[in-house]
Amino acid sequence: MRLFVSEGAPGSLPVLAAARRAQGRAELLISTVGPEECVVPFLTQPKVPVLQLDNGNYLFSTSAICRYFFLLSGWEQDDLTNQWLEWEATELQRSW
Repeated sequence: MRLFVSEGAPGSLPVLAAARRAQGRAELLISTVGPEECVVPFLTQPKVPVLQLDNGNYLFSTSAICRYFFLLSGWEQDDLTNQWLEWEATELQRSW
């Protein structure tokens, strides 16, 4: 898997924290890219963070990437976790 992040991108920090929980469960290459670099070939606008899976699929939602890493780590997600991920996606991301 390959994780693309960018300095200053608001979604990079929670994704990196979630990746840390899954450390050792799968091989992960972390690449820092510029905020204007288009990583996902079918998106018209640049978007980071992005997780490219081994099968070639892309996850480009901060919440989806975090949930994926939580599943890899074996951490059970509860309602509180989902609530915070939803708040981060709808309120925090919008304010940046």
